[in-house]
Amino acid sequence: MSELIHDLTLQQLLDANGRFALNGKGTTNHCPMALCALAAMGAQPARLHEFFEQWMHRFAVPDATPVVRIERGSWPEYISQPEAFAALRLCFQEWIMAEGVDAVIAQIFSQLPFAPASGAFHAIIRLSYGLEAMHDGEIAAGLAALVSGNLPIEIDIRDRPPAASVNAGLTVLSDVLHGVEFKGDMITTRLRAVAVSSLFRSALSAPPKLTPLNAQLLDDMARAAIQLYWQTNNFTALHMVTGLHAVRRVFSHLPEAIAESLLPDLWKAFCAAYVSIGAPPVTDGAGYSLADGADPWPRLFRLALASDDDHDIKTVYTCYCENLRAPSTLYHAAAARRVRHFG
Repeated sequence: MSELIHDLTLQQLLDANGRFALNGKGTTNHCPMALCALAAMGAQPARLHEFFEQWMHRFAVPDATPVVRIERGSWPEYISQPEAFAALRLCFQEWIMAEGVDAVIAQIFSQLPFAPASGAFHAIIRLSYGLEAMHDGEIAAGLAALVSGNLPIEIDIRDRPPAASVNAGLTVLSDVLHGVEFKGDMITTRLRAVAVSSLFRSALSAPPKLTPLNAQLLDDMARAAIQLYWQTNNFTALHMVTGLHAVRRVFSHLPEAIAESLLPDLWKAFCAAYVSIGAPPVTDGAGYSLADGADPWPRLFRLALASDDDHDIKTVYTCYCENLRAPSTLYHAAAARRVRHFG
C-alpha cells in the first residue's frame, strides 16, 4: 500500500484541487500529479502547501458546476465530450465510494475505447497518481479525463503481422516516416495528424508477440521510450516515458485479461507518439555513465523538490521509479538533464 495514503497534507490538498478545472491557464491541471510526486520524494507539508499556492495563483481555473447529473449506466454517452468532465468526475467518485476503486476501473476499462494518449498522456498519468495516493477524487478525475478527452487511434491491426520486437516495429516506422513533420502546437494535435496519416496507417505493425505479453511489452516499450527521450530531449518523448510508467500502475489494478486486451491500443498510441517526433532511429543507449558509481538520486530529489516546474518534478520521480524496476544510467541522465538548470 502506498505511503501517500497516509500523507494527510497531500490528501487535503488533493481535496482542494477538486475545485479546479481539467485544464489550467495555457496548460492542463498538473497540480495534483506534481503534488503526489513531491510527496513521494519526501516533500514536507510546508513545501506541498507552497507548491499548491503558487500553482493555484499562476494556472488554476475554477471548475464549472456540472450542468447534468450522469448516472453510472449512462457514462459511455459522454465519451469525447470535454464539457462533461465535471459531471463525469462526480459520477465516478460516487460510484467508487459505493463499489470500490478496482471494481469501477475494471468496468470502465472493459467498455471505454482505450486511448492512453488522451490529453497528451496526462489523463492516464493523472489516474496513475490518483491510484498511488488512493484518493477517490483524483482517481475519478483521471477516469473522467480519459472519458471526456478520449483520443483513440482507430486503426485495425488485428490481421497485421506482429513486429519482431519493439525496436523492430519502430525501425519499420522510421524507414518510412523518419523526418516527416506533423504540424501543430499541441501534442494532441500532432497525434491526431499522425493517426490519419496514410503512411503511418500502412506502416504500423501489430505489437510483438511476447511471453508474458503484458509485462514484457511494457518493459520493452519503457526501454525504448527512455532511450528516445535521452537521445532527442523531446517533450513528447518525455510524455512517453511518464505515460508508460502510469500505464504500468493502472494495469496493476485491472484483471490481467482486461489489461492484456488493451495492449494493442497502447502500442498504437506509443507508435503514434514516436512518429509525431519525427521517427528518429533508435540508438543503442551508449554514451552515458555515472562517475565513480555515485548515487545521483538524493541530489536529484533535492533539485526536484525545489522546482516549481511540474515536469521537472514528475520526470525525476518517474525516472527514479523506473530505474528501481529496470536499472539504467539513462534514467539518471534524463532526470539530471531535466533539472540541471538548478545547479
